Amino acid sequence: MTTEIISNNPLFTSALATASRRQVCADILRKNHREAVQALINGNGNGIPRINRFEDPPDVFESRVGDGLNLLIEHLEGRKHFGELYAGQIAIELIRPELPSSENLAVCRAAVSRDLEILRNLLEPLAERADIDYFEAQYRDATASLIINPTRHVRTLFVGDCLMAEVATFLLGPLAKEGISIDPFPINARDPQGLKQALDNLSNQQYDLIFFSPFSHARIQELEIFASPTKGLIAQSELKATVDGLIEQTRALIDYLSGRFECPIFINNGAFLQRTQSMVKSLLGSAIGGRAASYARNRINQWLADYVSLHNKQTYQHLFIVDEDAIAREYGRRQSSLFLHSSPFQHATVFSQKIAEAYQTRISVGADMIGRKLVICDLDNTIWDGVIGEGAVSHFGDRQKILKRLKDTGGIVLSIASKNDPANVHFRGGLLSLEDFVSPQIGWGTKTASIAKIRETLNLQTKHMIFIDDRADERSFVKDSIPDILVLDACDPETWTRLAIWSDLIEGSSDLDRTKLYQEQALRDASVTVEATDQDKENSLRKLGLVVTIDTASKRDLKRVAELINRTNQWNLTGARTSFEQIKRLSDSADADIVVAAAADRFGNMGTVCVALVQATDSQAVISTLVLSCRVFGYGVETAVVGEIAKKWARSNGRRLVGKYRATNQNHLCRSMYADQGFVASGEDFVLEGEIPAIPPWLEVKSNL
Repeated sequence: MTTEIISNNPLFTSALATASRRQVCADILRKNHREAVQALINGNGNGIPRINRFEDPPDVFESRVGDGLNLLIEHLEGRKHFGELYAGQIAIELIRPELPSSENLAVCRAAVSRDLEILRNLLEPLAERADIDYFEAQYRDATASLIINPTRHVRTLFVGDCLMAEVATFLLGPLAKEGISIDPFPINARDPQGLKQALDNLSNQQYDLIFFSPFSHARIQELEIFASPTKGLIAQSELKATVDGLIEQTRALIDYLSGRFECPIFINNGAFLQRTQSMVKSLLGSAIGGRAASYARNRINQWLADYVSLHNKQTYQHLFIVDEDAIAREYGRRQSSLFLHSSPFQHATVFSQKIAEAYQTRISVGADMIGRKLVICDLDNTIWDGVIGEGAVSHFGDRQKILKRLKDTGGIVLSIASKNDPANVHFRGGLLSLEDFVSPQIGWGTKTASIAKIRETLNLQTKHMIFIDDRADERSFVKDSIPDILVLDACDPETWTRLAIWSDLIEGSSDLDRTKLYQEQALRDASVTVEATDQDKENSLRKLGLVVTIDTASKRDLKRVAELINRTNQWNLTGARTSFEQIKRLSDSADADIVVAAAADRFGNMGTVCVALVQATDSQAVISTLVLSCRVFGYGVETAVVGEIAKKWARSNGRRLVGKYRATNQNHLCRSMYADQGFVASGEDFVLEGEIPAIPPWLEVKSNL
């Protein structure tokens, strides 16, 4: 191709024009750097001074603003990720974790608009209009993540050192494209007491997800041994003592975080990278300091894995590890440790980006999957590879394993929406079977019609559903028709990564196979008929063979107790909400009881269906909270529970039994419960004055109180 042909090519001409505009704006800002910084600080042109969030001295504040301007210039020159770094630095300067997300969004929008006006005013006498328009487009691209109106906000808390600020920087843009906003400002006190004080200052805040990086390069002084090659040659005894101290300090911080916050807490293990500007320095650092870092990685990471596992077994699925060591290995320790940008205010590495990607996946799960109850799957090229109507297929074992884990340990219900001949569908050779799905819809109707049938059968709202399909047209049609359903691409590996993380988060949250429960409930409902007389009702209920087992909650029941209280609305006598820590304290009290009732019948086990919290004084026992699952409405389980509480806590020692009821918008079904059990209104409460409620004749009660 000749030079003339190239120069006349429209694409070539456009690329040259873009490069020219890119460089014109960058050159002007570089040549007028000090003037631009002063204008940004003072608000030249609009009179609005820049917020000095950290109350920096004037020279430091000037350097901070100048560093941000350098990032913007690099973005204008086409350097990848520098727009994200620029937006992140602004976010860190502006966003306050104690403020609502709406207020932080307003502050960011005002700042972005202010700075754009100032920089345009500076450029106008020095550049062509086309160059300025190009600058504005690039500026808006860099700051889009700061001003976008999100559809979901995830309350995040980042705890650690400056790595967390870098990670938050890289998170803003990708999450904004998903319509998700976060609270990016990190808590980065370098000593344990300072960190606890900073967290105590957030005592009124609740979070959806917490990310804790205890071992990154400079959170505390001792970590410098593993991050600095000049300090890596130390005696083995000193190295062991240092690691022992880090473990104990980290244990205390994890215990503090887990005792203070009940949301999922993600903890980074240690990669102990030696961050540097050059590959040569990285190689030298590895040679000198590698022994100390390797020893620390092995000991600390094994300890953390063991400690998290033990903690979760003793409480609930609360702590989770982000394997930053594996991330560093995957992308190469030396490559990961290289700086993308380094200044006194920000020093982001390749590693920061990769950690941000891991965090993004978890935040997206928190935004979109927590609270979902049903996964509806296509079959062909989703559950298996191929079209079963055309011949043999091969099962996606890894995908089916994730779905089965969601069902078996997370209480998630599975269903099917597939365009297929039902006679052709089978699961031979797969991990799943047709019995793992409830209300499967296999036929030639539309996917939306299948979802509507599933919704009607299960009485679930579509906002609690996930739909997975390999075909873009089917996904688009379902999303357009049912906006609040979460639609996922079966062919995207990220779909299955997120489903796997979701299964980690909810593992052990249910003691029941809810798919089987729905199937059994259908049989149960068909067996119990509405009869004209009480005797007919009794005869109908006797056929179920109902057995209620009443006991004091064990330690392993406590998380489920809190969850049942928090998710029950219709039969929640006070509209109570609680926390795991409150339930744990009640469990440890000698003057309180947590009563749980499990139900079973000839169709199967219904699990824990009733919880009552009882607190006693010398003169009375108070049922402060009582909740009942909708699975057993009308079966008389609440009568059996109240009766057993009366025997243990009231009639055996002369106490009055008091029941509390507070009307809510949703609990009208149980408004007469205490009156029906023989309680008499006394002020706002109810007191049992008659006989202990009689156990319904169709119930067999086994009490261990």
